[in-house]
Amino acid sequence: MTQYKIRFGHFFLLIICLAFFTLSFRPAVSQSKQDIGNIQKVIRLQIEAMRKDDWEEAFKYASLDIRRSFGNAKTFQNMVLAKYRIVYQPRLISFKQVKLIKGTPVQEVYMIDSKGKSAMAMYFMRKDKNREWRINGVQLFLSKKLKV
Repeated sequence: MTQYKIRFGHFFLLIICLAFFTLSFRPAVSQSKQDIGNIQKVIRLQIEAMRKDDWEEAFKYASLDIRRSFGNAKTFQNMVLAKYRIVYQPRLISFKQVKLIKGTPVQEVYMIDSKGKSAMAMYFMRKDKNREWRINGVQLFLSKKLKV
């Protein structure tokens, strides 16, 4: 009988742990169609501004933390051109899914540049004080060069 109580106790503890684990991964931010559309619009507008070399406009779509860390559009431009060239003037962009990573919406964007180089860009998003979506960082995962 004691053996059954111990097993039942372990089983009960396991259920509690699983319940806590699944509750902790519930989305903290809405992923409504409207939010996804607005996130994609902000990314598209920043890419279009960079395509036109309007770095002041492109800088506006960055979060306040990003703008503070770079200070001005020129420093932002230098960083993009040095480390994130593929987002500057991609030949093709394709929006994939929005994932939640630690409660932060992350938009996946597949990109190909004019030389056939491709990457998956992960755009980390954040709402500003006006509840507008802003880009809070980008992480690139480069692919092998495509033969065009």
